[in-house]
Amino acid sequence: MLIMPLTFSSLIGWKIYENEQIIEGFSTIQWVIVYVSFIITMAFALTPTTVIALISGYFLGIMAIIPLVITYCLASVIGYIISKPLGKTFHKTVHQAYPKIDTLVGRMSNYSQAGFVFFCRISPILPFAVMNVVLPFVGIKFKPFFWAGMAGMLPRTLLSVVAGSLATNLFNLIKQPNSLASMQIGFVVLLTISIFGFALLLYRKK
Repeated sequence: MLIMPLTFSSLIGWKIYENEQIIEGFSTIQWVIVYVSFIITMAFALTPTTVIALISGYFLGIMAIIPLVITYCLASVIGYIISKPLGKTFHKTVHQAYPKIDTLVGRMSNYSQAGFVFFCRISPILPFAVMNVVLPFVGIKFKPFFWAGMAGMLPRTLLSVVAGSLATNLFNLIKQPNSLASMQIGFVVLLTISIFGFALLLYRKK
């Protein structure tokens, strides 16, 4: 889930770069097909959400936020549905290795679960596809998983879309997606929010 997105996104990134002019002329139907494809590739950890958001911002501007949010939500639902049946074996393993984690998750109210999911999603260092698997495994219910997950992804998505829309060169955007100053500042801000958020949740549970 860490290696595949980097490999697949590199391949698709170069294909997009080679066909930039064609993509700029895509119709609405063609973009719908593209995002339906992204639902599958993101659900199965083939494409990282940040790269997709950057490229979307580059071609579609700020309006890309709408199809991206829909795509993220549907991809996360697929990940949740696939991961949930496998959770019992994983949960038993985690409980044996880290019993305190199991206790913490078990004591969480719906509000705390929503907060936990929100800070997982807003963190720029926790991969989207990995969290789609981990969150169901540790016992997060679907409602906070979906709604808090969507809220947590919004800042990351908006940051990447805006950064992509401000990029002037697709080659540099694909080669060094995190080189933009706005991305670097946003990374630090979101990481700080997530760290303080997790610390607050853990403090409240003591």
